[in-house]
Amino acid sequence: MRRSRWISLLVQRVLITVAVFLAAMLVIYFTAINPKEIFSPCDRPCKRADWPRICRYRLVIEKRLMPKSLLAVDHKNIIRTTDQAAATTTGGHLAWQHQQQRHYFLVNGRHTGPALTVCERDFIVIDIVNRIPGQSIAIHWTGQSQRRTPFMDGVPMITQCPIASYTTFQYKFQADQVGTHLYHGFSAEERGLGLVGAFVVRSEHEQRIHPVTSGCHRQELVWIIAETDSGALSINGRRSFVQQVKPGLRYRLRVAFVSPFETLPEGCQYWLEVEQHRLTVIALDGNLLEPVPVERVALSDGDRVDMILETSLGKDASGGGGDGGQEYEIRLVSVASNNGSCEQEHLRFASSSSRFKLKYVGTEAAGTQILIEEPDDGARAPAAAGSHPDWQEQKIPTKSDLDQQRPRGFNAGRLMCDVPSSVVAASPAGQISPNQICPLEDGEEVHRGTSWDHFPAELRDVDRTIRLVLTKRTVQREILGELFQDISYSVNGFSFVFPTVVMLRKLLPAIRRTGSRTGVEDGQLHTCSGNGTGNTGGGRWMPKKCHQLPPDESCECVHVEHVEAGHRVELVLINEDPDSDHSYHLHGHSFYIVGAARFDEGWQHQQLDQLLRRNFDRPLRRDTVRIERRSLVVLRFDATHAGLWLLRDLGAEHGWSRGLDVLLVVHGRAGRPAIEEEFDIPGDFPTCDNFVGPKYFLI
Repeated sequence: MRRSRWISLLVQRVLITVAVFLAAMLVIYFTAINPKEIFSPCDRPCKRADWPRICRYRLVIEKRLMPKSLLAVDHKNIIRTTDQAAATTTGGHLAWQHQQQRHYFLVNGRHTGPALTVCERDFIVIDIVNRIPGQSIAIHWTGQSQRRTPFMDGVPMITQCPIASYTTFQYKFQADQVGTHLYHGFSAEERGLGLVGAFVVRSEHEQRIHPVTSGCHRQELVWIIAETDSGALSINGRRSFVQQVKPGLRYRLRVAFVSPFETLPEGCQYWLEVEQHRLTVIALDGNLLEPVPVERVALSDGDRVDMILETSLGKDASGGGGDGGQEYEIRLVSVASNNGSCEQEHLRFASSSSRFKLKYVGTEAAGTQILIEEPDDGARAPAAAGSHPDWQEQKIPTKSDLDQQRPRGFNAGRLMCDVPSSVVAASPAGQISPNQICPLEDGEEVHRGTSWDHFPAELRDVDRTIRLVLTKRTVQREILGELFQDISYSVNGFSFVFPTVVMLRKLLPAIRRTGSRTGVEDGQLHTCSGNGTGNTGGGRWMPKKCHQLPPDESCECVHVEHVEAGHRVELVLINEDPDSDHSYHLHGHSFYIVGAARFDEGWQHQQLDQLLRRNFDRPLRRDTVRIERRSLVVLRFDATHAGLWLLRDLGAEHGWSRGLDVLLVVHGRAGRPAIEEEFDIPGDFPTCDNFVGPKYFLI
């Protein structure tokens, strides 16, 4: 009897073990931990009560060549046009085709990679397969904090070794920042030639609870608008693009703009318009705004703008009472942003934008509403647009209303306001009252938006001020016996260059050994810092190789600014360049834009940022900012997590940097554990280093 009981108990335990094992296998299978050919199905309605999924992707990066003239033609005409080019020969050689060839990038066989859509708190596992002969790459994930995984930020020689040709690198991190983001190659050339894709992180709050976004159709529209070095535009990698929608619905339109080559003349910007349709801007760089109804939206490099596109059942929008089939132009035109002249460019891009269409398909009954499932926890139902308690109810206007009111356009990149020359001239010894310097204010035709949430009260005071002055100068270089003029860029007199070893491994142990937050002398880390770092009291240091340089020559080094974790930082970016605007992206953190102004030539901008009034009334929160020529921008953020975070100059057309980058090192306070102990770098994480060989003997 006792023996049979033991046998029964053993069988039960075996069955329980088998059942648990099978259940675990089912969980692993349905959470997509098994690699798929391209990507796993993590695009789903997000519910906070659900367990985060492990979303596994595999992206294969390739590089192809084609004639440059084909960049502006339809894919269906490529074979025919190539045959015609091949028929044009000189002495039996394809001279024209050889001169006009241009490379572009493919992600899983597509120019512009697939959109990766996940939910907040999902774990992302992405295998990047580099199949580009003789070229290393790195992939950056915009908008993600990488709080515990700074080694997955995708910055070559700072957080990782570049992914060598014909090797695979696996990125693993948690998606913790909701919004419309991008994954892209680190260099500007890679971004502009197809190595880019949308990375969308959703949340239950925006899908089911938020008073504005919860009322949108469950199908979201994602557009990546890219400009190549020839000035041609594409949407989602297509020269001819048709977006199909149904009438009578409200769609969430996620737009990301990539324009690293600056082909437009100075003073011009791209603007997005949809013929006979209203656009309501609701988010920038993943951060929600108070809704702004407009007719057009300005785009700058690196911008991610979320809008609501409302399709109409009216006669003017459907052409026949909602029968469907009507098409409308998606216009991408260039318009002067700062007293510039873009008439010719406007006409050129207005005519070419006819290749982009919004097409109505099917019909919806008038008054049809999208049903939103009630939250299980009894939370309030979605409210109507304009019901946020901190702003007045805002009725979305009709087309006729928009023709008679302001603002008509949304331009988040147009932050600056002028310091009047008369005020400067009348001010004795440069003493200007703060009341005479204009803060961030809306113009008559251009709106810049207001954040949905309040400005954090703790950021009204700062612990650390960093002032960075962007300059350029003309230098002469001798090439093939001829003198040529070249441009040298620098920040605080330092021209940024990338180190020869992975800095995440080299710099932080040195800080732990020395306990110093200043210069770290190393044969492979040529770091520099100082000159205008504000209230830190720190000096200026640079590598020994720069000590004998002439005063007018910039030092090439790894420009580093140290920040203690938890400190509140004010970052003042001053662009002294009289000719060009610059766009910057901050890795790992988002910031509030609390001040901006333009200064005239000869004006003491060192005093201007001190006199400039800070805007604490719901300033924009972003991770990318455009700084106009001869202007300054004041940013504030909380250095909440440790790591090496690059303040990235997006305008470096060729290579990794043109000298305008700055590395922010966020580490523990003095006497506290070093930054390395706040996260775990995998023991088998790849490293790269110099190899010199024997010093005195050949063997």
